[in-house]
Amino acid sequence: MKTQKIVLIVALLTLVFAAPVISQDAVDLTGESGSVREIEVSSSGLRFTPNEIRVNLGDTVRITYRNGGGRHDWVIDEFDAATPVIAAGQTSTVEFVADQAGSFEFYCSVPGHRASGMVGTLVVVE
Repeated sequence: MKTQKIVLIVALLTLVFAAPVISQDAVDLTGESGSVREIEVSSSGLRFTPNEIRVNLGDTVRITYRNGGGRHDWVIDEFDAATPVIAAGQTSTVEFVADQAGSFEFYCSVPGHRASGMVGTLVVVE
């Protein structure tokens, strides 16, 4: 009986701590064609969904950021792209050309949010 309780507790703890990892999905648009890659990014707490975006070098990328709560923005320095800080329930759109290959961090610039893990990755492939 004691072993069953331990197994149950371990299983529940695994679900609780794995849930943020499971919910962080990726969007891969590298095999698609078209002039503009449109991606909707949302936030919940201090997390972006999706937290990884993959596009082709030279793609025009249009991010529509939907704020799920609090005050946040969406920023990627290397492409000089940023939404304004918006309130819960609001959306903002930013567009840029992915003219550099590599992995680039996007983040919320509200003080403390980036350090708390409100980040994601844009991967630009050649």
